[in-house]
Amino acid sequence: MERSISPSEWMYTQNICRIITWLTSEGQKSNIVASELVSSTNDWLQGIQNANTSAAEYAEFLDTSEEWVEVVWANFFGSGESYREFIALVNGVIPALGHPTQSAHFLPLFASLTIITTIVFALRIYSRLKVGGYIRAYDWIILAGFIITLATGIMRAYILTGPVHYRGVWDQSWDDYNALESSSLANNICYPIVVFLVKTSLLLFYYQLTAWKPLRWATIITFAVVTCNSLALLFGYTFRCIPVLGWRGLKFLDAYCPVKVWKLELGTSIVNIVTDVVIWLIPLPMIFKIIHTPTERFLAVLTFGIGGLACICCGMRLSVMHNAWFSKEIGKPMDSSIVATWTQTELYMAIICSSVPAIRALIIKKAPRILGFTEGNVDSMEKSQEGRTAGKDGEASVDVRSVEPVSPV
Repeated sequence: MERSISPSEWMYTQNICRIITWLTSEGQKSNIVASELVSSTNDWLQGIQNANTSAAEYAEFLDTSEEWVEVVWANFFGSGESYREFIALVNGVIPALGHPTQSAHFLPLFASLTIITTIVFALRIYSRLKVGGYIRAYDWIILAGFIITLATGIMRAYILTGPVHYRGVWDQSWDDYNALESSSLANNICYPIVVFLVKTSLLLFYYQLTAWKPLRWATIITFAVVTCNSLALLFGYTFRCIPVLGWRGLKFLDAYCPVKVWKLELGTSIVNIVTDVVIWLIPLPMIFKIIHTPTERFLAVLTFGIGGLACICCGMRLSVMHNAWFSKEIGKPMDSSIVATWTQTELYMAIICSSVPAIRALIIKKAPRILGFTEGNVDSMEKSQEGRTAGKDGEASVDVRSVEPVSPV
């Protein structure tokens, strides 16, 4: 930076850049970045004697509505002359801000995690077909979550490498801003949906795993908490601002957002982490009832406990969002790629972790020695599966009172 930027200059620059791009939102200049609009406006205003009486000419210059120009001048600047002074100020500030870009790590990480998750999910489905004979309902549920996660990841990759590759509002046009707001709303709505689908898949798996009432009641209660928390985040983000699409048209000038995002994220993220831990703990009592050897207990606990990685990712996502919200660095706009990276990582890790039990069952079936099992262990498991009672929906159901001492997962 060529010179230091004061907090007031930073605020004026962001506000004026956003306002001037909004003025072009319904015209032919909606694809021109704010810095160019500010520069050309400054040159144009310097060539007229009285800005207060030039609203019509300025509207024609920007290819916008005279009404919009008059509303902006009257409500935000007081007059055209005041607007001219602020434009001149911001035009002098922008060169000192540079052209900061988003971090470049999201795209390669997204591609890598997509490949890994696809392989893991394919192994999960293969395990269901080879070990269980068919795909379960909870597999279809998590498949929906995987598809949504992939779609939102592609959207994030496009936004971060295109419309908001340059982080500063002075390097963005109205078309860029509109794409950013639209994708942000879509991603914020899809996030709780994916979290709900992944956790519902796991809880349904637990529920159908055994007829043991304590575990089933724990599953039902956890599902109720997960549902309420997901709905809170879903509706909180959907109706965060009034109106919902408040950045479009004249609504841009008087839209307001009564929902405090940091409070919403803090509250729901804490519940998310707690339910992640609970979902990890729910099957442990059953495991210790039906498994007696230390090695098998350790492997079974590790199978479910690997879900702790998703908890860590959720915590990291909350941490980077907190740092972004309360950053006081002047002249340094938020790096959205960091938040996007941890959000995408959390969702993919949740899908991967939820697939580990199925992959473990496949390994026991195809290569038992990798996990320390013998042929006798596998034969014992197959015999115990034949003795399971059928659940109401036709799924195999484990009764902890009579099952053989081998892991059901």
